[in-house]
Amino acid sequence: MSYKIINFLFQVIAVKQYLIFSGMFFLLTAFVMIVLNAQLMPPACPGMIPLELAFSPSVFGDIVSKCGAEGVKAHIVMIWVDYIFILGYAGFMANLLGSLVKHIDYSKALMIFSLPVLAGVLDVFENTLLLIQLSNYETLNSVLILTASTAALIKFILIAASIIAILYYLYMQISGKETR
Repeated sequence: MSYKIINFLFQVIAVKQYLIFSGMFFLLTAFVMIVLNAQLMPPACPGMIPLELAFSPSVFGDIVSKCGAEGVKAHIVMIWVDYIFILGYAGFMANLLGSLVKHIDYSKALMIFSLPVLAGVLDVFENTLLLIQLSNYETLNSVLILTASTAALIKFILIAASIIAILYYLYMQISGKETR
């Protein structure tokens, strides 16, 4: 991602005064995802994460066959709602992480801040590929499924790295230790 874009986002998002709003938006979108998933998904249908991490047409096909047409429609709706959830989790994590690292070396702060932003970009890419595949699930495309699953795996790694960084910088701030 371009340095100018990350720099711009850092200036706009890494503001402590936005934490309550971004946190509430994240919680609201998470709540909507949980409630909607419970209402839409058929009981035997695996959730979003197994679909995201299918990696192969055979696994993807097994998930689709367990879900049936109703479950595929539910997954499509959930993916569209997930686009909004991406704004919730990536925005909150970037806001919190950016606020915590604002005082450290600027280039290091931008690199750390970019973790949840890149996770969100990968999530959008992954969702788009999954929507393409689910709209024509009779013909499974191995490259599409592998690419979507790889993007999802990297996204989850970036989210985990973001959470670790948040916990580290929160600890450093609470304990009063300097970070550079």
